[in-house]
Amino acid sequence: MQRLGYCRLALLSLLGLAMAWTPSRALHAQTEMPREARIQSVLILRMVKFVDWPSKSLQAADALQFCTWGESPTEAALQSLQGQKVRDHEIVVRKLKPPFSTRGCHVVYVSNSVKDLTPGQLYESGSGAMLTISDMPDFGQRGGIITLVKQSNRIGFDIQLRYAREHGLQIGAPLLELAQSVN
Repeated sequence: MQRLGYCRLALLSLLGLAMAWTPSRALHAQTEMPREARIQSVLILRMVKFVDWPSKSLQAADALQFCTWGESPTEAALQSLQGQKVRDHEIVVRKLKPPFSTRGCHVVYVSNSVKDLTPGQLYESGSGAMLTISDMPDFGQRGGIITLVKQSNRIGFDIQLRYAREHGLQIGAPLLELAQSVN
């Protein structure tokens, strides 16, 4: 129980830092990005730290593949995560281009500029163990796992836990506790 409290405190601290912190080597590139996009990219990085992939999908020496789909300031801000590490996995960011295939992706950020998105488009062309994230208002109904939600001056998130489990992902309790809703 004490460990859960520590994990929750650590996550709250990390998410709080997401509101103000940007990686130092990417600071110059991000100063031209809108503040909300920078915050979302750091928040996504922090959330990924509380997700576990099956060992057959992400082995110890593998890079963590962040894939972006669509055009948005957040998609551009995610490019600054290139080369950073999450639990000893170096982040490799790549932009998906037509024909869209999510094969090899561990994290897929879908811009709200993408239209007519279906679960088949998200998952059929790639590996099953993918964390899908977007700020589309109805992303959870389209098969997405984490929906970023802007309310006032804050960015929260909803989690579709059943989709995460269907795709072999384990989402840590501290992240689940901070979600606005978990379905």
